[in-house]
Amino acid sequence: MIVLLDLDGTVWDSEEGIVRSMVHALESLDRTVPPRAHLVREIGPPLRSMLANLGVPDPLLDHGVDAYRERYLTTGVFESELYPGVVEMLDQLAEDGHTLATATSKGEVPTRTMLEHFGITERFAVVGAATMDGTATTKSAVLARTLSALGSPDADGCTMVGDRSYDVHGAAEHGIDCVGATWGYGGAEELREAGAAALAHRPGDVPGLVDRR
Repeated sequence: MIVLLDLDGTVWDSEEGIVRSMVHALESLDRTVPPRAHLVREIGPPLRSMLANLGVPDPLLDHGVDAYRERYLTTGVFESELYPGVVEMLDQLAEDGHTLATATSKGEVPTRTMLEHFGITERFAVVGAATMDGTATTKSAVLARTLSALGSPDADGCTMVGDRSYDVHGAAEHGIDCVGATWGYGGAEELREAGAAALAHRPGDVPGLVDRR
């Protein structure tokens, strides 16, 4: 089985760095900064979509992306931590014979920076992430690139693990089931309504659920 893993809200808790970088971008554009709870709810989609959802108009999106990255790529990436039990989850999946790959809407540069920072890059056969030039940022587009790099495996031999509806829907576009990570930013209700095939309430639940796919 190939296990495709989202990162933000699934492998690591990156809320602090993302939220602070959102605030930096909005303040740089003289936009109103909504309450923190609102900002947290927007974690998950591609960066441009996230900023648009926060009220940044289309003509200012490029500036917003630049301002966000100005802070995130130097500081925000390090304002994060692995969820307890995640390393053990990854190792158990590998021990069970599964091939691991990332499939994140986070850009390639911060993705590789964070994987290296946490010392887990080598656990993944393929690092699938959004392109920095904006040509492939949606979960479906990232999955398409990741699956191609994996040799275009049959969907029945793949499972997605993610914490938001975007993960469930993006995987479904490729005929792949998604195990929902309820410890992340979406929660059980969102994942259930999106059609997650199963719900994992802690990282240690994932290997058993994958084995039953």
